[in-house]
Amino acid sequence: MTRLERVLLISTAALSASNSVIFALIASLQDEYGFSDVGLGIIAATGFATSFLVQLLMSPLADRGYAKRLLLLGTVLSVVGNIVFATGASLPQFALGRALVGAAFGCFAPAARALIASMGTAHAAQRLGRISAAELAGFAIGPALGGILAGPLGLRWPFAVFAGAAVAAFFMVLTAHVPVLEGHAASQRLSFDLLRNRQVLVAVLLCLSLALPVGLYDALWGRFLGDLGAEEWLVGLSLTAYALPFVLLASRGGRLADRRGALPVARVGLAIGTVALVVLQLPGSAWGLAGVVIFAAGLLGVLWVPAGLLLTAGAELIDLDDAYAYAFFNLAWAAGFTVGAAGGGALAQVTTDAVPYLLLAGAYAVSLAVADRAPRYLVARGASSHR
Repeated sequence: MTRLERVLLISTAALSASNSVIFALIASLQDEYGFSDVGLGIIAATGFATSFLVQLLMSPLADRGYAKRLLLLGTVLSVVGNIVFATGASLPQFALGRALVGAAFGCFAPAARALIASMGTAHAAQRLGRISAAELAGFAIGPALGGILAGPLGLRWPFAVFAGAAVAAFFMVLTAHVPVLEGHAASQRLSFDLLRNRQVLVAVLLCLSLALPVGLYDALWGRFLGDLGAEEWLVGLSLTAYALPFVLLASRGGRLADRRGALPVARVGLAIGTVALVVLQLPGSAWGLAGVVIFAAGLLGVLWVPAGLLLTAGAELIDLDDAYAYAFFNLAWAAGFTVGAAGGGALAQVTTDAVPYLLLAGAYAVSLAVADRAPRYLVARGASSHR
């Protein structure tokens, strides 16, 4: 592993952690500052919606020689966003801080993944698995550390700590040698026009199916445990336990996809995931529900890498730059999380928690059908790699 890869993995984990720390503290912030349940969805969704927009606009720059600048800008925005959180006292301020943290990841992630992809084709899926695992590890560690720090120090200190972590990431990137990536003509095309290409669209739909249940879970879980009297540290640890299977299985999923191909892994994961989302409705206790959720998360961890590989394959067929390809992966994740957090939370409030999860099970079944058709899409219209 090169020094640059280590820097990208560590920095990705740090920025991902600052992106997720809010989920352990969101219920306590609501209690202290008195905003409504709708505010929970707004805070949860704002960061990912902002990440969505920033990646659309900024990711092509990574393949035009600006990869290092995007990495540095991401760390700076993370510092500012966490400071806004640490000094905030109202819903608009928290939403602003969340937007800045989301924009930070929107700048950093596509550039980091493009640099990882540029390191060669040998063991490409395993490297993709490592950076996915780093992102997920940070996402898992953030709530746990936030909950642990908030107990003795107060709600502001976790954000101050993650601001410091972003400062450390800034200097690691600043002193690293980052190669200049060369772009292709496809990156000059209008962003949304790329979704008209069936290869990219199929992969985006698969990525989207992974993020929807995560958004719903992260928006509602802290409030659910808070109503049961759980403290911040317990909420944080439960979120970490949920994300742990992602971390453990992302890299293994990459190795399996290297040997068997992306589609067989994706098909099996989607099929079992459909069943798991239905089974979520069966447990009658919080501990039973947590166990089923952790099991379902493991299945999503298997799907993470194949979805990314399908997107890369589609991108290669149309000469889409690596940064843009991974931007669309993250865009799909951000869109799914936003819909799951805001839309799913609102739907659960007017119906029951079971309704959005059962709808997601249906979406997984549809995604499985799309995956079965993906080979025809990926070779459609005489597509072939030009790289």
